[in-house]
Parts: sequence; C-alpha cells; structure tokens
Amino acid sequence: MVAFIIPPALLVGVAILAGMAKGGVLFVTLGAVGTLAGLYCGLSCFGAFLHAVADNQLPFRESLEKGRSIALPLLWVGLLTGFIITGGFMLFIIPGIIFTVWFFFAQFVLVSEGLSGMGSLLKSREYVRGEWFNVALRLLLVWAASLLLGMIPLVGPILSIAFLPYVMIFHYLLYRDLFELKGDVPYSCGTADLLKWPATALAGYIIVPAAVILLVGGAAMEKFRQLQAGGITISSPGTPAPAGSTDSQGYRVIDFPRKDAGGQPDATAGAGQQATQPGATLQSTPVAAEETPDNIHVFIYAANYSGTVRANGTTLKEMEGKPDVQYNYNLGGTGLKYGENRIDLDYAEVPAHQGSLLEVHIRISRNTPGKGREVLGEWRLNEKGSGTRSYTFDIPR
Repeated sequence: MVAFIIPPALLVGVAILAGMAKGGVLFVTLGAVGTLAGLYCGLSCFGAFLHAVADNQLPFRESLEKGRSIALPLLWVGLLTGFIITGGFMLFIIPGIIFTVWFFFAQFVLVSEGLSGMGSLLKSREYVRGEWFNVALRLLLVWAASLLLGMIPLVGPILSIAFLPYVMIFHYLLYRDLFELKGDVPYSCGTADLLKWPATALAGYIIVPAAVILLVGGAAMEKFRQLQAGGITISSPGTPAPAGSTDSQGYRVIDFPRKDAGGQPDATAGAGQQATQPGATLQSTPVAAEETPDNIHVFIYAANYSGTVRANGTTLKEMEGKPDVQYNYNLGGTGLKYGENRIDLDYAEVPAHQGSLLEVHIRISRNTPGKGREVLGEWRLNEKGSGTRSYTFDIPR
C-alpha cells in the first residue's frame, strides 16, 4: 500500500511547488509521471507480496525482483478480471457473482504457474468447476470476518489492514487445495474461449445503458409530445395572481377568452384556458340563418373526460381527453335556436389519469344590449365511468 501511495504523493508535492513558479504544464506532467510511477511500484510490490504468500521461504529482495517481473502481466490480469466481473454484475448481478468466484484465483495462477491474460482466468475457472459453492462459502466467510473487524469502532480500520495478509494467505490456501485436489487441469484456450467471456461482459456494458436510455428517452418523448399538444396552462399554487384569475384550488390561471358574436369577451372562462385551434371546423348541420340566435357564447371545460357535446343533434365539440390535461373551448351558437334547446353530453372518464380533477362544465350565455351577459344554462358533471346526460334550456327572442 505504501508503494501505491508514496511515489504519486512525492511527485505531486514537487509538481505543486514547481507549478507555482513554472505554470500548469509542469504540474500536470509531474503529476502524471507520479501516478504512473506509483502504479508501477504498487503493482511490483503487490506481485512481491503474492510471491511471498505462495512461498514463505522466499527472501525479501528476491520476492521484490519477482514482483517487478510480473507488474505488467498483473495489471493486465487485473484489468481483464475487473472488466468481466463488472460487466457480469451489470447483467443483473447474478452473472457477476458467478464470475467473481470463477476467476478469483487468476492472480495465483499467474504467480504460481506463469500463465497471464485470459489463460490465467480460464484455468482459474477450471479449478473452481464442480466446487463453486464450496469455494463461494469459504470466500464469504473470510470476507464477512474482515468486514466485522472493520466495523469495530476506532480500531476497525487498523485491524482490517493487519488482517489483510491473513486474508490473502487464506485465498492462496484455497487455490493450493484446489490444485492438489485436481492437479494441473487442462483448459480450452481457443479463440472462441478467449473472446467469449469478455464479449459476455461487453454485452452488460451495452444492454443496461441502452435499456436505461430507451426507458428514459421514451418517457421524455411522451412528455414532449404532451407539451407540444398543449392544454396545460396552470402554474404552481401560491403564485401571485391577478384579481379574479385564481380557481378554487388556489392555482393561478391565464385566460385568453375568445370574443363572441357580440364582440364581448367571456370574462368568466374557466381555469387552464385553451383556445380552439385556428382553422378548426366544427362537425355540425347547418341551420337557417334567421333561426340562429344572436350573441350566443358556448363555453365547455373538460378535465380527464373524453366524449361529445351536441346541441339539438348537432355536434358542438369532440372533447380530446388526454390524461391530466385541462381543456377550455369557446364556441359560437351553432346548432342553437330560439325557444327550447337540448344539450346532449356523451362522456367517458379518461383511464389511468393521475390528477384529482374530474369535471365537465358547460355554460351557455348571451350578451344582450343594455343587460350585459345573461347565463341561459349552466351544468357541471364529475361522475366516474361513462354515460350520457341531457339538459334543456330556453333562448327567448
């Protein structure tokens, strides 16, 4: 551990001092050299440690020499093992657990048998074959003991460091027992064998991020389509609002009412105003001009309902009914007549909506010179499910 830490620390310290006088280039250069030196020294000492564990009669100097000779192969084995195990964990965890036990002894195969790269991993797997649960249980026990030592207050980290050599010796004894049990096992090392496990791990690095991107991207695109469609114009509760533009739930609304045939705006339009799109055509049956009342305004508000509003059999509006979107329609008096009129409402609750709003509000009014706005009929519905409702009202001449 000292070998991993001291060289980078020394050179980074020198780089800081030099950087104060010479600028950032020297700082970055010495920092990079220190990191590489620390990595090389650390791997050499770790290799020496593995040789000392495998041969407790090996002198200190000779173990360091052996460690330096395997520094780069040890790095390569570590990178391969880490890449494959991490990719296995990304394939829903269980493959990662299996790979951890299979390839755990690759470093000892490198030290004791001189195999490097995928060869050491494949031979480690052959040693574990048929003994996976026995090996996994023993590894679990020694790791649990090390974890419990580390959890002791104050002295836990020191005990964990002191316990580390014994954990490594325990790992080596497991490898040695497997070697004595099975002998020098043969293993397949063809091109397919060398590529199979890295390719499996690579699938984990690709599949999981791709699935996350598809899920998140799909949700984002759906939200974007809802925003493009419009219909939501309410803001958060508590926002200061102009007089008369706050609904019963305390939401601030912005109203853009359309003018009726008399040129007067509807000042009482409901929350979440959404004007009828320009150029939209109404599905209606023409009525004779002399029978159509003047200055009639029809206002329809719908939240979490779909359906149809008809006046005397003529379709006034098809309610769009997207979940949790409030719609406000301002229409003329098409289909209405003097005398008794009938409004039919076919409604259906939008499935899977999340909001608490559930309402259809219909109001028919007329602007009369000298009298102002006169409400001729007004109805509200907030029933679950689906059905049909009919309402009647009079338009006097």
